[in-house]
Order: sequence, then C-alpha cells, then structure tokens
Amino acid sequence: MSNAGESFFTSIGCMDGRVQEPIIDFGQNKFGVKFGDTITEAGLVGQFSKESIDQNMLESIKKKVGISLEKHHSKGIVVHGHGECAGNPVDDEKHKEDVVKTAEIIRSFVPSDIPIIPVFVENVGGQWTVKELPVSG
Repeated sequence: MSNAGESFFTSIGCMDGRVQEPIIDFGQNKFGVKFGDTITEAGLVGQFSKESIDQNMLESIKKKVGISLEKHHSKGIVVHGHGECAGNPVDDEKHKEDVVKTAEIIRSFVPSDIPIIPVFVENVGGQWTVKELPVSG
C-alpha cells in the first residue's frame, strides 16, 4: 500500500518506452500527483478493440486497476496509444478510435467518480507529445 501523502494516477496502454515519460509527465500534471502506476501490454488498445477480447488479459487489467485504485488511491486513469506502434500497427486515426474504445471498456468496471482520460502520443519533430482525445457522450 502507499504511504500517507503519496499520490498516484494510473496509466494504461502500450509498453513502448518512448511514450512512458510523456505519459507520466501528463498524468502528474493532469491529476496533481507524484507517481504513475503503469499497466502495459504491447499494443494494448489494439487488443481491446478486437471483436473478442482476450478474457485473461481483461481480468489481469481489471485486477491491476483495482490494486491501483484501492491500494494507491489513484486519482484518475490515462488510457494511451501512440504513433509508430509495433504492437498495434494501424493508421493513427484507427489507433485513436482504439484508445477511445478501450477507455469506454475500462469505464465499464471503474467507479464513475474516477476520471478516465484517453490520449494519443505523437512524435512531433522528435518530441513525443501527448494529446487528449475527445470522448463521446
């Protein structure tokens, strides 16, 4: 469990190391916290966009999110995908749709008072930049 005064957000997305630091910076600023719990798989949002989601992976993600929320008292969740993804090699527009769909799936098992922010990380002139995606509803 976290110590008193420690604050967290939860990052859910691709394992690609190029995007981890920008996501941590974004989450720290967005939620005013110190730490980011990271839940990753290669091309994670691509896995969630399939017609049939791997139930073992889904249960694993649910368990990790539960730990982050219950034990670390996470203030919010950032769901991310990124350009140049080896694990979900689709065009950026499809990848962004996958991020939003994944955020919707995660919303289905996360308390409604926890913010879920879908983002896409792009390489802009050699700098990885995080951009929030619009959500439906």
